[in-house]
Amino acid sequence: MGLHYAATLAEWRRRFHESSEAVRGLGFDDRFCRLWDYYLAYCEGAFRERHISDVQLMLTKTGDRSSLYGEPASSELPASRIVAYVARAGSQASGARRP
Repeated sequence: MGLHYAATLAEWRRRFHESSEAVRGLGFDDRFCRLWDYYLAYCEGAFRERHISDVQLMLTKTGDRSSLYGEPASSELPASRIVAYVARAGSQASGARRP
């Protein structure tokens, strides 16, 4: 999902720039606009470089996969591979936080 989120951030940034006069009209100053632009650009770059990412999880108490109908993971990956992927992603994320 991370690369898709980078594209979303790029679109949000584009729309923010298109609406800059309206944003200023709401009382936000140039400093705020520069800071928000920096934030959106930084996050987009971090997602593109895979320095950060995001995941979507659906947990069930019983392990009943019927609640996943329509979700790609329910038909593409067995539960054991999904768990392994999440565990691997978690260990990579925690490793990225270490100095």
